[in-house]
Order: sequence, then C-alpha cells, then structure tokens
Amino acid sequence: MTTIELTTILGNLNQGDAIPGTIAGKSYIFIGIEKYPGRGRYANLKGQDVIVLMSNERKRSRIVLFLDNLLLFVNATPSELRYGYLPKEYMKLFRGGKKPIIPDLYEYETHYKSLARHLQGLYKPQD
Repeated sequence: MTTIELTTILGNLNQGDAIPGTIAGKSYIFIGIEKYPGRGRYANLKGQDVIVLMSNERKRSRIVLFLDNLLLFVNATPSELRYGYLPKEYMKLFRGGKKPIIPDLYEYETHYKSLARHLQGLYKPQD
C-alpha cells in the first residue's frame, strides 16, 4: 500500500466509526486526520498529518498516530501484527536503541496494530 492509497482509505472512514482493538471487546473511535500541533519537544513535527483516535478506556483518551509509521504497520504481514510481534521494517527503523523521533511511539504500538488490521480488512489492491 502506498501513502496515497492509505490516505484515500482513511478519507473514506467516517468520523465516529468504530475500530476494533487488539483485545476482544475493546475499540477505538475514529476522529479523523489532523495536522500535528508540534508543541514541546517534538516541534519539528509540526504540520505533519496524523490520525486521531479516541478511547474512553484511557486516562488520556486522545490517541495521535503518525501516517508514516502507520504505513509500516499496514504493509506488514498478518503474522507480524499478531500478539507479541512487530513488523520487521518497523523494528529496523525504530527499535535500534536510538531516542524515539516520534512521540509515544513505543506506548502506541498496539494502537498502530489495531488500526492497521482494520485498514488491511478494508483495502482491496488494484490489479
């Protein structure tokens, strides 16, 4: 999947759509695509497109996911999105022991997985 295909699929989602979580019975609410405000330590990311989800089961209910990182998860195989696994490409780029360049990246991996699984189910590749 390309970035254009990913943004098209995300654009077809409606605000308020439910996204199933990685745990049965858990879900997120799709809020939409917004621009990252870039406050604080990650000011260099200001203006990047981000996907916003809500979860009433978290203290901080607003979840912000970055499009480039989501693309790595969406292009992963189903076996890489299973419990306890992460996409190889993601591991190579973001788990090398360096300081994270994306806020809350490690803490949000399950949110990326959930949305990626949902989007893979909606995606029909063009022949």
